[in-house]
Amino acid sequence: MGLLDKAKEIAGQGAEAAKKAAEAAKEKAGDLQAKRRADDLAEQLGYLVVRERTETSDVTAEKQRLVDEIVALQLEIAATGESTESDGGERAETVGE
Repeated sequence: MGLLDKAKEIAGQGAEAAKKAAEAAKEKAGDLQAKRRADDLAEQLGYLVVRERTETSDVTAEKQRLVDEIVALQLEIAATGESTESDGGERAETVGE
């Protein structure tokens, strides 16, 4: 029975390692989505600035909304990176670094 117990223990360790790897992949995918969303918002912000300079539009509120969303995404990415660091992983880059 000692051999069977050893095999069960090894199988359990393998399952735990696979679970951790799946969680890490899920976090990285979430970070990538957040980075892409922040990049899209930054692009919109750039176009908004151009519109503001070339037209007589007051887009202050819309600019602030975009900036707030970008900052929130950066904080989300940084928080995910910090939790990954505590697990021994690498810290995720924040948008704009």
